[in-house]
Amino acid sequence: MDNQRPKGLGGHWRLYVAMGVLSLLGGMFALLNPYAASVFVLQFVAFLFILLGVMQVAFTLRSPFGLSWFDLGLGVLQILLGVMLATNVLGGLVSLTLILAFLFMLEGVILVLAGTNLRPFRPWLWLVVGGTISILLSVFVLMNLPEAAATLLGLLLGIDLLSNGLWLVAAGLMLRDL
Repeated sequence: MDNQRPKGLGGHWRLYVAMGVLSLLGGMFALLNPYAASVFVLQFVAFLFILLGVMQVAFTLRSPFGLSWFDLGLGVLQILLGVMLATNVLGGLVSLTLILAFLFMLEGVILVLAGTNLRPFRPWLWLVVGGTISILLSVFVLMNLPEAAATLLGLLLGIDLLSNGLWLVAAGLMLRDL
């Protein structure tokens, strides 16, 4: 193997290690308190929906191009969705857990494909392992809904953050040696 930087791995090696360490710390917190991590994620997403909805409504009402009922309705829908997520914790956790299952599947496929494309370089295996873990987590989520939604979101988030932290640290250390 030659000592060239793989295409697609830009940036300083310390940035990869720092992101990996932050991801590992976040994963450990989420695993130690999965319900708190789940509710935090839910409230954060609800806040974002409300904020984006208010911004959408404000921009639509101030638009120099005239009132767009579609944009106004979309903004109001975002606000309502945010309020529903914030006020119905269990329903919101089930909904977000379903969305998370889809995102884990998508992330897993992307990481496995990226890992196979980086195969001659050392961290390729960590990408494939991380992607495989994300795919397995997605299947696990779908098999345990709706009963386990209260803590499953935090647990899965913690596991995913840990696996991503591992490959980020591995990639950063590999880049340091180049």
